[in-house]
Amino acid sequence: MAPARYASSAIVAAASAALLLAVLAAARDHDACETAQQAFSECVPYVVGQAPAASPNCCTGLADLRDMGAGGAAAQRRPLCACILSEVKAAGRMDPRRAAGLAAACRVPVGFVPTKPDFNCSG
Repeated sequence: MAPARYASSAIVAAASAALLLAVLAAARDHDACETAQQAFSECVPYVVGQAPAASPNCCTGLADLRDMGAGGAAAQRRPLCACILSEVKAAGRMDPRRAAGLAAACRVPVGFVPTKPDFNCSG
């Protein structure tokens, strides 16, 4: 009877460890989203048409975003893109022309920044 008790304890321990890993991964993703939104926040006024040009702080934030997604798989960039898109949508109407030209205006090549309100971050 003792081996069964140890087996069920091992199963509970394994399930607890899996749950802990899932919680830690969710917290890491949430932190990455907050960091991405903070990095992009200086670009929002330009992208929604409230600022005449991308500020130096915007370009620094855009470079930070590029670095966050660099070297990672598309699966790493998708949530960053979705976080940025939600920030822009919350701020107001996106100007697709400005959004599409942001990387060039800052001279920061980054391909996962949304360029229109219906941008597909899964691509």
